[in-house]
Amino acid sequence: MQKDTEIKRLIHSGKTFFLPQMTIKYLFQANSGIKIGFVVSNKIDKRATVRNQLKRRLREAVRKLLPDLKSGYSLLIIAKKSALDLGVLSLNKQLIFALNQIKVYNKKIDKT
Repeated sequence: MQKDTEIKRLIHSGKTFFLPQMTIKYLFQANSGIKIGFVVSNKIDKRATVRNQLKRRLREAVRKLLPDLKSGYSLLIIAKKSALDLGVLSLNKQLIFALNQIKVYNKKIDKT
């Protein structure tokens, strides 16, 4: 997701799902594929290397889930400071839970 107008529309008119480590804004748009954006603010850490590392971990977690996501959704994943403590596997579990709750994820969650 790159266009500033798309992101602003998503922030203002999209629905929100809160987790302790991230906030997910989402909006259904019928005639489009899936679009995913990531926000890692200066408030999380002043160092760009730390913010970029978190963004790479988020992208990797989402990349693994991408084949199982429903098309037609725009997602904006906004990281919080507590997301720095999570590894890729933990981020993956958090994203699966959140995406399942907002009914974007096609697979069922294993209760193990």
